[in-house]
Amino acid sequence: MKTLEGHKPSPKCATRPAPGRVLATFLLALAMAGCANWSWNPAKWSLFNEDPAPAPPVVEMLAIESLSSNPAADRFSQSWDGVRLVIDIRSDTGIGHAVLKPRNDGWPLRLAFRLHLPALEAFEVRSAQTLRFGLGHEPLTEPAFIDLPPGAYTKDSPQIEIQWVDRYR
Repeated sequence: MKTLEGHKPSPKCATRPAPGRVLATFLLALAMAGCANWSWNPAKWSLFNEDPAPAPPVVEMLAIESLSSNPAADRFSQSWDGVRLVIDIRSDTGIGHAVLKPRNDGWPLRLAFRLHLPALEAFEVRSAQTLRFGLGHEPLTEPAFIDLPPGAYTKDSPQIEIQWVDRYR
């Protein structure tokens, strides 16, 4: 064994590591192995990793006819949110016009629109009342949700006309 000049090995120095060091090394390795699947992304932490709620079932409560210049670019889906019927509107052109008519069961108690558009410059509803909504020309980070107030349509309204523009051109 090589020693420094004038240095004698102490009896505490041994070729085997101390049992405490072995245990500490083992626990450190075990902790590191447990972190192998850990992520710095908070969205992946179990606290935030809940399954998203399933989409509500699609229904056909109202007859919807697109009157746009390109009706194939407009897509509508209907689903219930409690007593409120929510109509999802997707429009590839960003400008649209449609007519809603009740089917056999009449009008729903409440009606709302969710517009999946890049922006919403104007949204107009015409029935018992004429209502205009607008969110400006700023980009939307999520769909615009418009809940119609009571009196916007009545149970005797023959139809509801809607028009939308994402941005004036």
